[in-house]
Amino acid sequence: MKKILFLFAPLLLLVTSCKPDKLQEGEIEYAITYPNSEISGFMQAILPETMTITFKGTKMKTTIARGEIFTTEIISDEADRLIEMRLDFGASLLYANCNENEVQELISSQPEYKVKALGASDSLAGMYSTSYSIEGANDTITRSDAWFTEDLIMTDAYWFTPYADTKGTPVIYDAERYGMMMHIEAVKITKREVLDTEFDRDPELVEITFEDYEKEVQALFDLLME
Repeated sequence: MKKILFLFAPLLLLVTSCKPDKLQEGEIEYAITYPNSEISGFMQAILPETMTITFKGTKMKTTIARGEIFTTEIISDEADRLIEMRLDFGASLLYANCNENEVQELISSQPEYKVKALGASDSLAGMYSTSYSIEGANDTITRSDAWFTEDLIMTDAYWFTPYADTKGTPVIYDAERYGMMMHIEAVKITKREVLDTEFDRDPELVEITFEDYEKEVQALFDLLME
């Protein structure tokens, strides 16, 4: 028995050593579309078309912007379950730090999904991904499958969303906030060094309550959808 174990030891070592390391830091670029909205010429000119997730360890910065018109950011950390939300829109230079109760309020304000693993896998935007069916309560629309990857260091990157029980980081998914549905697909991942300063807040931003922040962002999206 000892001889058999000795013979197989190099093979076991080879198998375990070939397991790829999870990416610790980098950036994912996404494309945004609006499959259930009628987009006019003006709206097409100002609605955001891209999203970026910058990550380092368990910390993420999710940025949705449209040129110099506006920028929203969510700073989240799955380790301590903290969230900071930021808005740069005209004269509105604002941020809100969410306490534990406000994080729960944020979660409860979003739709509830039934997420079911489908067992399919594929390489999407350079990431090994698995698929999930998504069903919302009282759905009247046909939803696309969501795809998540576990190639990155985050184990539950979207813990503050309807995908909280889905392991990994989103690659393809739908987001519903402020009366709007966005279909979001990863197009590129960049492995790079991420500096701690990239998560720093612009000193010009003024702190407001989470409630007031939500009102400001809702007003922004109401304007975009007019």
